[in-house]
Amino acid sequence: MRISIVTTIYKAEKDLPRLLDSMMSLKSPDLEFFLIDNGSPDRCGEICEEYAKKDNRFFIRTLKDNIGYIRARMLGINECHGDYVGFCDSDDYLEPGGYDHAAKVLSELKCDFYITSHKVHFGDDVYVIHPPYDTGIYRDNIKEVVLPQAFGSLKGKDRLHGFMWKHLYRKTLILESGISLIEDLKPWEDQIFNIDFLQHCHSVLVDNQVIYNYFAKSGSVTRSMIVDFDAEDFWRKTSALYVEKLSRVSTSLERLANANALMSNLDSLVVCLCKKTELSSKTVARTLRSMLGRDEIANHILSDSSGKDLSKRFQFVRCCLKLRLYYLLVLVVRRELRRAMIIS
Repeated sequence: MRISIVTTIYKAEKDLPRLLDSMMSLKSPDLEFFLIDNGSPDRCGEICEEYAKKDNRFFIRTLKDNIGYIRARMLGINECHGDYVGFCDSDDYLEPGGYDHAAKVLSELKCDFYITSHKVHFGDDVYVIHPPYDTGIYRDNIKEVVLPQAFGSLKGKDRLHGFMWKHLYRKTLILESGISLIEDLKPWEDQIFNIDFLQHCHSVLVDNQVIYNYFAKSGSVTRSMIVDFDAEDFWRKTSALYVEKLSRVSTSLERLANANALMSNLDSLVVCLCKKTELSSKTVARTLRSMLGRDEIANHILSDSSGKDLSKRFQFVRCCLKLRLYYLLVLVVRRELRRAMIIS
């Protein structure tokens, strides 16, 4: 039994040694570190070669041109040598002993999908994030218990975040089922991948073992959407994700979870627009009205999401959007942002 950890690398020479050191510190001989030099113009390729000379578990795939992280990950899935495949970003690092534990567990239980815990680093603050399920192995009840939360949150139950680097997937199941990453859904392509994978799973293991350290950085794909916020683009991507998930919905619970997840994105849309202090409140309200007032998908989300499943804050946002009280919503959200000293 072998685990391949696929890492796509581009312009990461500053952080790369930290990651590769964390890989080398792992003891299991069942690990393969499949490094893809994704046309990086700096010293990343040389650094990878230096580590490969020290540890034969490193395998390097060099690309002449950058093909994007999504296509590179698919290449890694097809070419890596493991029975299981996991993923890693080049500016994060692996938890000491985490994958050693994973290798031991998977050699014993041989499940299709392994869901783990991870750490998130916000500056000097570190948070441990556990899976939104009870620990243990799921078999006959995957579609009833595990799958719905891959679509979104439910009452008292958080959603299964995409983040492929905190999961391990049985490689043959990916290849035989024809599952792939949809590039047009970036940066949420991982959510659809997890849904598709779970729909083919026969066994899922949920473990609170931490295997990964994620750094929340301003330069990440998801964060850049917030920093350089484009409301029209955000809504287009949000709508596309909703429609893609909806095409996979087979139960009322999945439909509800999907709508709740997109309701969360609607809230993010409102907050990010309200943070644009160069825009007057009336201008923000008009923008929301023009985008959402007659949008069929927005109306579906507001109809399908359940107020009782949402926090009081989300209930208020949902109510204002449903009643088209855009100006009131903007005034209240901006007041809360001022109280939190996020805007002046």
